[in-house]
Amino acid sequence: MKQRKVGQLAAVGSTSNNTHPSVGTDSDLDALQLEFEITAVGGTPTVSWLFQGSNDGLEVTDANSDWHTLEVLPDDAATELATVQTKTAVGVYGASLDLKRRPVTKVRLVTSANTNVTYEAEAYGYVDDR
Repeated sequence: MKQRKVGQLAAVGSTSNNTHPSVGTDSDLDALQLEFEITAVGGTPTVSWLFQGSNDGLEVTDANSDWHTLEVLPDDAATELATVQTKTAVGVYGASLDLKRRPVTKVRLVTSANTNVTYEAEAYGYVDDR
């Protein structure tokens, strides 16, 4: 599969609670890879991936009517988990979404963290070139 960066979900050195700007996805992508990197931790942040434009039946509407949470597949798990995740240590945490099964047009990140947590996040798209 070919990989290309879709966009920056949280700038390098982000701190505190934030609803970050959305990033659009391209219609030719087969999958979306989400990366959340904690560079300093003095608390326990929660990470929520929100999506727009999905026609999946498992959607759960959040406070903004046009944004939805979807289950994502964490890099270290064999089954999908709810999109809200708690992170406790410095490191890179990844999750993926099959866009052929759950088409979305935009993704954004919502974080809950104290000012002692520093992080960044990026989204990458994959195209099956086989």
